Amino acid sequence: MIFVGLGNPGRKYQKTRHNVGFKVIERLKKNGKIIQVYRKKFFNGWILEIEGKEIIIVKPKTYMNESGKGVRVALEFFNKKIEDLFVIHDELGIELGKIKITKDKGHGGHKGILSVIENLQNNNFVRIRIGIKGQNIKKSFIEYVLSPFLPEEQEIIEKSIEKSVNAIKEILKSNLEKAMSLYNN
Repeated sequence: MIFVGLGNPGRKYQKTRHNVGFKVIERLKKNGKIIQVYRKKFFNGWILEIEGKEIIIVKPKTYMNESGKGVRVALEFFNKKIEDLFVIHDELGIELGKIKITKDKGHGGHKGILSVIENLQNNNFVRIRIGIKGQNIKKSFIEYVLSPFLPEEQEIIEKSIEKSVNAIKEILKSNLEKAMSLYNN
């Protein structure tokens, strides 16, 4: 299995709402044992042992709106099929604190997911969608997703990141359906 967290590279974007996919990848690295590291032009990748299984985790080096290129190159490099792909990303349509695991969905306006679908010519992959929708969005959506979490949202998003990691562990221990039944709330 290959788990790809979406986000924007660089310190400027590190703490933004759009980078929760990257944060899940970083948390997975802390929870597992890194076996091998790959630093490529379009992505950084790691082979990780977690829950007694080896998985591939990836952070594309492309910016969010061009994530598909990094995902496609990583799939080709690791010789993985689209059915092995799990994409982790922020979701403005889901309330902060909630996650939703889905498969075979459209992009729903998420430009990073649109890029993945366009580059793969397929949407037959699993998405772990992390809610970032706050109470009152008083900015444009672009400004909002590129803004940091408010201090009062920090604890909530940290729990969502941990919940996402636990959902991935459940996928590895059991299966996708069990993880969906436990974490799609």
